[in-house]
Amino acid sequence: MEYLDQLKGILAPGEQYPLPELFKMEMLALNERLLELEMAASSEEREQFGQQVSGLMARHFLEVAEDIKVYARGKATPAQVILLKEYYVKQKYCLRIIERLSTFASRDQVS
Repeated sequence: MEYLDQLKGILAPGEQYPLPELFKMEMLALNERLLELEMAASSEEREQFGQQVSGLMARHFLEVAEDIKVYARGKATPAQVILLKEYYVKQKYCLRIIERLSTFASRDQVS
């Protein structure tokens, strides 16, 4: 979460950032799987799915880790800022999936 805090302000309020089609297709597949898990899945399946999404987030982070350091020092190039905007939006998508997964997973524990 610290890296997202470092990137606060990278997108202007209300700014829409276009994402690559490949990423959108990947998110569509993850959301479909999430729906399946929400209907009937074991805790092990939910755990595996959460690890898959966390791994995706880690991979995205590794792709821009150096750019984040440069941005934090205030020396990012316009190209690096574009990469960081994309990263920021991707992470927000993944965090929403994790949040949704934990919401229905915790709801099942109460029942």
